[in-house]
Amino acid sequence: MCQGDVSGDTVLDRFPARCVRGYVPVTQRLWETFRVLRVVDEMKKSAWLLVILVCLNILAGCASLAEEDAREVGGGEEAAEEGTLEVGYEELWADSDGMKAIVISDLHYTEYKEVDPALVPGIAVAEEFTDALVAEVIDCKPDVLIMTGDNTNSGYSGDVAGLAEKLQKVRDNGISIVMTTGNHDFDMMGAEEFEEAYFGLVEAADRDPNSLSYTAVVKDVVFLAMDDNAVEPGGAGEFSALTMKWIEEMLDKYRDRKVIFLSHHNVLYGYGEEDSSSHLIQNPELADLLRQGGVKLAMTGHMHFQYVTEEDGLWEVLSGMPFSGAHLIGRLVVEGGRAVYFARPIDLARYGEAVKVKLDELDSESEEYMEEVFAEVLEREGVRGGRKKKVLKLIARFMRFYGEGSLAEHAQEVREDPSCELRIKALWNYNYGPWMKEMLENTKWSGRELEVVWEGP
Repeated sequence: MCQGDVSGDTVLDRFPARCVRGYVPVTQRLWETFRVLRVVDEMKKSAWLLVILVCLNILAGCASLAEEDAREVGGGEEAAEEGTLEVGYEELWADSDGMKAIVISDLHYTEYKEVDPALVPGIAVAEEFTDALVAEVIDCKPDVLIMTGDNTNSGYSGDVAGLAEKLQKVRDNGISIVMTTGNHDFDMMGAEEFEEAYFGLVEAADRDPNSLSYTAVVKDVVFLAMDDNAVEPGGAGEFSALTMKWIEEMLDKYRDRKVIFLSHHNVLYGYGEEDSSSHLIQNPELADLLRQGGVKLAMTGHMHFQYVTEEDGLWEVLSGMPFSGAHLIGRLVVEGGRAVYFARPIDLARYGEAVKVKLDELDSESEEYMEEVFAEVLEREGVRGGRKKKVLKLIARFMRFYGEGSLAEHAQEVREDPSCELRIKALWNYNYGPWMKEMLENTKWSGRELEVVWEGP
């Protein structure tokens, strides 16, 4: 961990500059225009990246989704064409004989105590939170726990050993584990160390000799668990030509099975946009290869928020970061010719009552701190008094919807809010305005609920 302080007289001036490897992907496209503030000459770029990260991850809020029942699958008419869910999600999970998975990404587990909870609240109680997560996984009795990378915060050996010990409890209860690499996993460890630490927990059916990619078969569902860090460990996601050939071979081998693609970096999200290289797998032919191989669903992470996107019949689910936002974990049921995914908050009231009290405090403190950050930005743009208060409320709502994956359901009410135009105008020069406008226009599906239908067997 590296950390330091930036002195100054304002909230923005005092925002700390810290290590942000892995946080850049969420914010890289926002940085270029945000830098125009230039609060202090010596403020490092990483400080601003963390400002934006916290806005995305923390102002998502701790609003619970637990009381919300099943919504229309996919969050819109386009997604409804993939199938209609006839029973509630919890009933489906309880009654289905199909393949059941708990899905998480970007756990960033750490036992390091000197962390700043203003950035990611749950990371300050990572051990206790993960204990609650493991307890819920065991109690839910899935067939498999899926983790799509950034399993620890840095790959530090103590954190890796601590996480592996907790995951062993999952295996001891008869639950399979499928996990991929992430860029943060290689901050302080190499590929051989990753394999030694974690591959005793997984059951690989096939291994790629050129990376840590492998297949795992659970109840006749094939998971293509990819290592997109082999070309540049800890950096951008990319597969070598040999690994791309291996993917093609695996898709041919399992052509008669349902294949789900897993990776840390994204397959579709942000494709074609500027500055997408930090989060998008740098193999432009990948999506077509997956489609040709009959893949309908890819599950990724890296961006720390819940999101669903689709292109030409290939769906991608981005899993959020459990330590921040609405503290979501996903569930996946594959039965018959369909896959049903839904994400809900971890049930801390049942599995981690003690940590819930502390986490609620941390979430509240983070929200208050970031409200100060946005308030100062608005003041600089001449938005004051009652207008500022209304814009701040709208920003908080937008970020909460965005972070919990419900923006598609709430986009219309956000657009119709009287403060919407003022919010976009006031934040336009900091790139928040263009970004928020883009998200309202382009987010089509619920990030929390999806049904995908396969053709054929």
